[in-house]
Amino acid sequence: MAFLFWAKQPWRLIARVRYWVWEKRNPTLPWLCFGTIAYCEAHLSKTMTALEFGSGRSTLWFSRRVRHLTSIEFDRRWFEKIREQLAEAHVRNVEYLDIPLEHPRTEPERASYDPLPRYVSVLDRFADRSLDLVIVDGHYRSACIRAAAPKLAPGGYLLVDDVNRWLSLAEMGVPSEWSIVDDSCNGIKRCIIWQAS
Repeated sequence: MAFLFWAKQPWRLIARVRYWVWEKRNPTLPWLCFGTIAYCEAHLSKTMTALEFGSGRSTLWFSRRVRHLTSIEFDRRWFEKIREQLAEAHVRNVEYLDIPLEHPRTEPERASYDPLPRYVSVLDRFADRSLDLVIVDGHYRSACIRAAAPKLAPGGYLLVDDVNRWLSLAEMGVPSEWSIVDDSCNGIKRCIIWQAS
């Protein structure tokens, strides 16, 4: 089955190999598109407060570019691995939260939940317009986007990885008046950064 997928779309195999090589050559960079990383390097600052849904190589990387980062992870084994990396790097500006999913991981995500899963409701800790950056790269993505919108300060950034999971941008729940300031693709995935108005 996998062979047929790659045989019908050889450009994807080339892009995947290229990205794999890039990952190996850049072990400290996040698993994001190249353009997304470049945009963040140019626009993030140590005055910012950020929230990350879905941890990984990005957690340590973002922690070095913002004043404070709250990061949320649902996979316990992955949480332990990243927590160890943060401890080894003596990171002090990250609040790292292990919050399990309340729905089967294989269940398709919905745009809204009632009640809101604890993973998403972490946003209740933050006042409206208090966050400078929200990264959505975990679970409950559409719900995270919708719940995060009022929490972003004017001029703040919403970074969503794997935008190609949605059929259209309109489905995502990003406020229509927000500007896209970066739209990057690496042949495998697409990442967009919006700036809140």
